[in-house]
Amino acid sequence: MTRTNLYFVGIFAVLSLVEGIGEDHNPQPDYTIRCQSTKGPFVINMVRAWSPRGADRFKDLVEEGYFDDGVGMFRVVKGFLVQFGISNNVSRNAAWEVKSPIPDDTRVLSTFKRGYVSFAGSGPNSRTTQTFICYQDNNHLGNAPWETPFGWISGYDMEKVVDNFYSEYGDIPHFGGKCPDQGRYSHEGGEYVKKEFPNLDYITSCRVTPKFIGAKLIEKTEEKIGTSFSVVLIASICLALVFAILIASRWAISGEGAAAKKD
Repeated sequence: MTRTNLYFVGIFAVLSLVEGIGEDHNPQPDYTIRCQSTKGPFVINMVRAWSPRGADRFKDLVEEGYFDDGVGMFRVVKGFLVQFGISNNVSRNAAWEVKSPIPDDTRVLSTFKRGYVSFAGSGPNSRTTQTFICYQDNNHLGNAPWETPFGWISGYDMEKVVDNFYSEYGDIPHFGGKCPDQGRYSHEGGEYVKKEFPNLDYITSCRVTPKFIGAKLIEKTEEKIGTSFSVVLIASICLALVFAILIASRWAISGEGAAAKKD
């Protein structure tokens, strides 16, 4: 095997290991937002071209620490969506209520797919803080002008985390469910939901993270062994592959030289 072929084999091995390209047939993200929840971590892959104003607003919420006091997954309807975006901190809710809603974005996608993330709204140009994740492919979502996805969640994170959010409270009362009242939640905060809806799941933090090849492997690894050690582990694996390629390359060259001498 020539040195060139060995290099190609090594590159292919690294790319296969880190699962970095084209997952779930969605576009590569501009950046990612990693959220921790009571059911575990999940990552939102942000695609700003889908919804520029929506992506920027969600990033603003994350960077201002909106999720750090707990944000309840207050509306969980299996096969439809999970809705969130009200903080347990009444002061945070009040601060964002006085901010102007963002204008609607031009619709880019014709349908919603499983794992798409979008702002909810109550009419044109009404998006503020409430957001939802689509549980299944849906041709009806996206017909309203404010329903424009700004990112997607991988199938792995959907299955392992998002699908497991507590759903017994169901939909809003208007649709036959018994989930928390949004007005009360906004004005009474965590005290209201923790007392009357003790099984509710929450997002407990979100952070903006850079997009890079290998992110998916680090996400999976750090769930079990911690963030710092997982980064060291991935770096060690990559270095080991490089050394293996170099050693194999030298062996191949030596073999070719020996063959030439025999000839």
